[in-house]
Amino acid sequence: QAPAVSPWPGPCWALVHRRSSTWWLSCPMAGKIAPAEAASTASQDGLRQAAATPDDCDTHAGPRGKADEAVATIPVARTPKSRKSMLVWQDSQDVMTSKGCKRYVARCRKFLRPLLAGRVFKAVQVVTLSFALFGGSAWVLFDIPDDPGNAVLDALMLIVMVLFFLELIAQSIVEHREYPFSSFFWMDILGTFSMVFEISFMLGVAGQINTADNNMEGALLRAVRATKVAARAGRLTKILKCLTVMNLQNRESAIDANGGVQAKILSSKLMLTLSTKVSLLTVVLVLVVPLFQIGQYPEEDLSMRAWSQRIEDDYGRAYAVLSADSSATTSDVFSKSVEDMKSFYSSVYYQPFKVEGFDEQVTINGRSVTIPFSSVLSGKEPARKQNVVRKAVEVCVVPRPNCEGGDPQAYVYWNFTDPYMVTAGMDAAMIIFIIAVMALASANFNSTLDYMVVQPIESILTNLKSRASTLLATFGLEDDDEDEDHLNRKSETELLESIFGKLARLATLAANNNVTTEDEIAKMDEEGKGVMMDLMNVEVRHVPAASHDDAWDPSDSSPAAASTLPVDRSVVDSWDLDILSLDAEGQKNVVLFIFFDSHIGHRACRMWTSIPTFTRFHSVVKAGYNDKPYHNYPHACDVLHTTFRLVSLVHADKFLSEVDLHALLTAALCHDLGHEGMTNPFLVETQHDLALRYNDKSPLENMHCSLLFQICNTAETNVFEKAGKAEHKQARRVCISTILHTDNMNHMDMVRNISRFYEMHSEVCDAQAKSPNEFLDTYLDVVGKDASLFLDLFLHFADISNPLKPFPICKAWADRIIDEFFAQGDEEKRLGLPVGMLNDREKINRPGSQHGFINFLVAPLVISTVEIFACLHPLSTQMTNNLQTWRDLWVEDAKPSAEDAAKRDAEVKKLKETAERLHLRTIP
Repeated sequence: QAPAVSPWPGPCWALVHRRSSTWWLSCPMAGKIAPAEAASTASQDGLRQAAATPDDCDTHAGPRGKADEAVATIPVARTPKSRKSMLVWQDSQDVMTSKGCKRYVARCRKFLRPLLAGRVFKAVQVVTLSFALFGGSAWVLFDIPDDPGNAVLDALMLIVMVLFFLELIAQSIVEHREYPFSSFFWMDILGTFSMVFEISFMLGVAGQINTADNNMEGALLRAVRATKVAARAGRLTKILKCLTVMNLQNRESAIDANGGVQAKILSSKLMLTLSTKVSLLTVVLVLVVPLFQIGQYPEEDLSMRAWSQRIEDDYGRAYAVLSADSSATTSDVFSKSVEDMKSFYSSVYYQPFKVEGFDEQVTINGRSVTIPFSSVLSGKEPARKQNVVRKAVEVCVVPRPNCEGGDPQAYVYWNFTDPYMVTAGMDAAMIIFIIAVMALASANFNSTLDYMVVQPIESILTNLKSRASTLLATFGLEDDDEDEDHLNRKSETELLESIFGKLARLATLAANNNVTTEDEIAKMDEEGKGVMMDLMNVEVRHVPAASHDDAWDPSDSSPAAASTLPVDRSVVDSWDLDILSLDAEGQKNVVLFIFFDSHIGHRACRMWTSIPTFTRFHSVVKAGYNDKPYHNYPHACDVLHTTFRLVSLVHADKFLSEVDLHALLTAALCHDLGHEGMTNPFLVETQHDLALRYNDKSPLENMHCSLLFQICNTAETNVFEKAGKAEHKQARRVCISTILHTDNMNHMDMVRNISRFYEMHSEVCDAQAKSPNEFLDTYLDVVGKDASLFLDLFLHFADISNPLKPFPICKAWADRIIDEFFAQGDEEKRLGLPVGMLNDREKINRPGSQHGFINFLVAPLVISTVEIFACLHPLSTQMTNNLQTWRDLWVEDAKPSAEDAAKRDAEVKKLKETAERLHLRTIP
């Protein structure tokens, strides 16, 4: 600031910059400028005096850009050691503006931040906190006399309180975004203002004699003591913050400096949050637990009250004896009573040491007599008054000057030094215990978070950054985060956003390399279309819209394809249809009914093929199935019927297109076409022609697809004869995808995908479960967006659906598949190959094998599917019933141990509970 006597018309503020050959002096212009006077400053650079006059000033905008400032160029006298400096004087009135206040607060924050983080401040904080917690107890433990002990204690506690208050203000300035009104803020306020309980001239008890006049006062004393202890807990959060900061500093120093990414911000927030919860839990315990002692009775020693009144009564008896015997000059009645009282308390660690208001020399009827007691009770008075407990007599038996007017002034004094020392020690021990619990809990939380969250996140961030940068470099794209300083300033969320931004660029690049949409193609010019379609062979996505209209009229007079159904229509529309019980003609009529006479047939299949063409197609397909125990034409019919039931029950026509439905039913009929009764692993192991042809990738399923479209390649058997080019491509895509997904190698991926769908849309699916008679628009929207997923699901679900049928049907199909497995096992033995676990007829128990098949393969898919399509919940119930039946047959046949039986019973019970839960969620 400028000198008091200055040529400049107002006070000025200065900022010094050291990289200029001149000083810039800026002050407001107001009135006439006084004669010149030197403005001086000194710095460690050796600056010397410099002078300027108002005549040296130019009235133009100064460094702050204000036209009302005077700017003077002042030459600087330089020494060899001096450097160039610049001095800018600013109007002090600028500090009063909002901008000036913010600048001043920012400077304070810049000054206080390193101060609060420094070792000196931490040491002072630990010392003051320790004294605040243990100072009062130490005075009691060491029995420091009131004079001058109380004055010293009050002075030190007052200093600590002031330091706490200053720290509160400093933390609010430095951590102005997180600290104010946080849990630590309120706990620090509690800890700061709880210091009033330690200062005697405020709410402290040092230097004051305790009274015990009635029971309520004792309860209040216990409440006050509990409040004091609880208030101290507010100070413990300071220790918690110290521990958290120390842990973070140790964590930061332990991180490798080899380019790793530190999760400093996330680590700090997680640790601080959990540490806060620990501290609040501790505070609640310390605050609440002592309060339960308030109602306990009697915590106070009521014998003091009784003895005080007894010695008053005995003092009256002695007085009466002397009054009645005119010749008696003394009586030992009172002294014996006092002796008895002293003897009564000899076995405890507090004793009476003085009585007051009981005169030894009294005058009775003009005679001077003696009631002695002083020689009996002459204990040492405590050094601290707060260790004295005084009890007044309730009723004065002997009228005397100090016992008149209903306000007794006769007292008995007890020395409570030892009990209060024990209490102080217990207080200190409790605080130490709480600190230890907080430290251990905080360390445990920090260690757990570090191991489970921070370290994995750091590893993920580091790997993601490295791989994203490498991929960007591979694609010739620029990495925006090459600046390491800029990277270190980023928070974890910003870094993740940056990394995922890179990955999004890569994903876009990769996606655009292979696939585009019709809308994107339509926006291109002819040259662009040529490059994309002809040279790059980009796939154009085409997904026909699903029809939601009721396109089929039940009164439609179109000719029926099936001459007659082998069973009642209601059986076809149920899960009770037993394909194995039908003859060849009956099975054919069921197929024709589904494709042409059902509501799905009328809505979809009749749009894409004719009855004569399909009849020829069906004949070729039937002939293409081999005579195997399980993978045969009846199995194809059974899977077709199950698929038909699924799409009917879930009303798939509301979110699948007509071509999708027709292709799905066609794939169901042909999904095992040409199956040779051997599994894919067997074909791969024996280097079968199919495995060689399809490179060991789902050889059977690829063969099924190939045979299907070889049949459709002939006009007379092309069941997609009415489809245009786009619809035919879509139908082919559906058939290939759904049949390939019947390979059980894809089973777990499908379970994960279905489960993931439910997790993402659980609220919508649960809401639909409560509305079985109507379909919510939101439900149809979310299901329709993943139509391809559910097309694959329906066929695979139908392919493994035997355990969901009534048990006679379930058992018939189970026996057939086991027979086929055993036949393969016999061939594996003949060829000297390892026998599959389910293929050895000498080791496998038929009912026992079904338990594992249902529990581990079928159930996960069924449960995940029913969570999305709640109307299928009867299937999960039937599945658990079949599982129970298989269990009973297994016990009867295998005679397992009690332990093995109990294990399977637990698994059956668990699935039953799940099925019941799925059923209950459908009840509105």
